[in-house]
Amino acid sequence: MRRRVLPAFALLLPVLPLLPTTPAYAAGEHVICVNAPAGATCDETSSTIPLAISLANSNATDDVILLGAHTYGDGPYLLQTTNGHTLDLRGAGQGQTILTAQAASAQTYVSVYSGTVSDLTITMETSNSSGDNGLYLAQGATGDHVTVEGAGTSNATAAHLSEATLRNSSVTASLANGRGIYSAGGNTVTDTTIVGDQGYTLSDPGTVDIVSRVSVRSDYQGFSTDGGTIVIDDAVIDLGTSGGATGIFAGNFNNGTAPRTITADHVTIIGNGSGSRGAWAYAAASGAKATSTLTLTNSVIWGPETPLQVDADNDGARGGPSTATLETSYSDWHGSPVENIGAHGAGGVTVGAGRLDVDPMFVDVASADVHLKKGSPVVDKGDPSTTGPKKDRDGTSRVTDGDGNGAARRDMGAYELPDTTAPKTRITSTLPARTTKARVSVSFASEKGATFTCKLDAKAWKACTSPWKVRLSLGKHVLSVRAKDKAGNVDATPATVKIKRVN
Repeated sequence: MRRRVLPAFALLLPVLPLLPTTPAYAAGEHVICVNAPAGATCDETSSTIPLAISLANSNATDDVILLGAHTYGDGPYLLQTTNGHTLDLRGAGQGQTILTAQAASAQTYVSVYSGTVSDLTITMETSNSSGDNGLYLAQGATGDHVTVEGAGTSNATAAHLSEATLRNSSVTASLANGRGIYSAGGNTVTDTTIVGDQGYTLSDPGTVDIVSRVSVRSDYQGFSTDGGTIVIDDAVIDLGTSGGATGIFAGNFNNGTAPRTITADHVTIIGNGSGSRGAWAYAAASGAKATSTLTLTNSVIWGPETPLQVDADNDGARGGPSTATLETSYSDWHGSPVENIGAHGAGGVTVGAGRLDVDPMFVDVASADVHLKKGSPVVDKGDPSTTGPKKDRDGTSRVTDGDGNGAARRDMGAYELPDTTAPKTRITSTLPARTTKARVSVSFASEKGATFTCKLDAKAWKACTSPWKVRLSLGKHVLSVRAKDKAGNVDATPATVKIKRVN
């Protein structure tokens, strides 16, 4: 088993604010501009970011520092106020505003407390990067549309979070020995891409992290906790071909006793390295009475050598057994679970309802495109209940009728196959070919939840409900009805009925 020697960080990483094409400011915000940001209305200007921060800290207003498109090399930067007002940093866009610093030992490039950092890129240098942090967010800070580039670093962390929010971002550390995100607990991460030998690591007993709609590329552990709870939904974990890699790991190889829990819903795990595991609950350190819990629902594990594994044991002198449990339901995985339950261990793997062992039919697993192909056997095979996330990894609607059988149900895995099947419209009443009546009534139906539009002859389509009451003039007429399903698909072959009104 590979071990990673990574420093215990108590350092600060900054957050970057978002700058729209035409900057928008809240009422009362004091705007400090650096390097002529396009479209900005500035209250003050500064020649450097550090001087702009000093200006902000010298007043008692809420401050926004706007950065023009430029590469800034005078970091590291610390955004922290002591007089109770907010301090936000906003760039001109990811890849346009770039923050970096000279080589130094164990530095944090951008540290943000309470404020927001957005629309910029942090580039980490590689020559002396051990212990470095690209971005540090703490005390309610937010990072939005931030890119952290640390691919060539050594033993560094791209983003370190503590009671913070990171969204719409991309953070990259070394796949050899770096951490994408290190969490000190209480964080929310959404719509973000993470790269690192350790993708996402939580280490704070008693805390809960919420992670939604993320993609992780990892050669060691995609998600891991050695203390605390991670709640994950709609995530992709790509382990590549790395030997011994694990998608989701709830455990501690040391003698830690803090409970570690991971709840994963709609997660797709791929990778086929030797000794790789999909999900692993570990509580087998000899000197601890430990508890590890892992729950997997609506998920797909396809490729790892061992899909599910639990280990539980201790030396018998801990006052009771160590417990490792792994529960799975409505999920697709191949192979047999591994249970290593020792004399002083308890727990195991519980396989609930809805288990499948079928090729999920990804679009292109070689390029890690794990969207589902039309006809995939995991479409509409997730938990039939209405609970769970409302969006998939793409941020589009969850619970669609992907198999076109007229009943919407969630798919397994990170992505929902869209409902692209048009509804069928049926005329359910019988009309005579000829009538003397000036008014007729047409009844119709389609799949559950459909809405309808109707038209008489060449007139415009109008919303209607069944029965549709129509006034007829003398002569021949065509009455048309078409359905529209909840996904927005419209019947391209409307149901029609022909009728002629005579004297």
